Amino acid sequence: MDLNKLIVLPDGSMQRVFFIEGDEKYIADKFIEHMSKKYLNGCMEELNFHKLEQASNIMEIEEKAATLPFMCGTRIVVVEDFIKIASDSFNGKEDMDDFVEKVPESTMLILLNESVDKRSFVYKYFKKNKLVVEAKRLLPDAYDAWVEDFLKDRGVSISKADKINLIQQLGYFRKENPSTLYDSESELKKLIGSIKGRTVIEKNDFDGFLNTKGETNIFKLTDSLSEGKTAYALESLETLCEMGEPEIKILFMISRHFRQIMKVKSMAVNGFSKDETMKTLGIKSDFVYKKTSRQGKNLDMGTIGKIMDLCMSTESKCKSLSSQKRMALEVLICEIGNSIYERNTG
Repeated sequence: MDLNKLIVLPDGSMQRVFFIEGDEKYIADKFIEHMSKKYLNGCMEELNFHKLEQASNIMEIEEKAATLPFMCGTRIVVVEDFIKIASDSFNGKEDMDDFVEKVPESTMLILLNESVDKRSFVYKYFKKNKLVVEAKRLLPDAYDAWVEDFLKDRGVSISKADKINLIQQLGYFRKENPSTLYDSESELKKLIGSIKGRTVIEKNDFDGFLNTKGETNIFKLTDSLSEGKTAYALESLETLCEMGEPEIKILFMISRHFRQIMKVKSMAVNGFSKDETMKTLGIKSDFVYKKTSRQGKNLDMGTIGKIMDLCMSTESKCKSLSSQKRMALEVLICEIGNSIYERNTG
């Protein structure tokens, strides 16, 4: 789908700072991808695209933004969780003006923010200056059009009645644990792959099919990783990629899995009971809690921290080397396996 149908695209030739607000990561990533293709276009992208995932202060952001592009007219700098840093660093309009004015014309500064208090002076400043790009969850009409365009772009059609059922099963508008556009994209790719060359999707093609096989294989992958079974993890990755699961979603699930192990382990060390931990972390199954606790016993906090750093590094590689995402995941799995092996053989 044309990105213009999802968000109002600003004019990058006139605007150098973009404050991205909203929890639909798919749209934020597509915006970054769009800007990279338009203004870098393969122009030494590995040197002219930089992502700050954990900036410590405003000065670090300013230094990265001030760096001149290398053999290219534009440099793109992406900053995650900017609102947290800004709220602690800026005292008012003058500070904000100074920050924006320091961004050189050769730099495109993209500030990512999932959760934003719209009463904050930081948000109000960017909104007043028309620097906000909204990456919000889609409304029903827009989501309907997104699904239809996604299928149409791949030469597949569906009746209006079956599309209504399909959208319901995709779960984007569920009240509890709604899916994201990344989830929907993954499920639609699997569905298209399952009809094996047919050009029309029918209701019996997706009844009971969606949200099952992919989740099972992702759990196999994360369990194999945390148990140090690298070969099995690589097999699961191959299966997931063949099913059309997006690499960025697989990476997110790996990162979330080890983050959950870290949280459960930390709460246990600090004396929290099983019930308190499950309630705080939103774990609904005793089986999941026990499995996560068991996996955590085989890992120390230093190893888990190293794995989280590897996941963040891999995300940067996936963003800058879009054609080699699968290879980056394969390397990550091997590195995680090595970290766990070194810890256990100590």
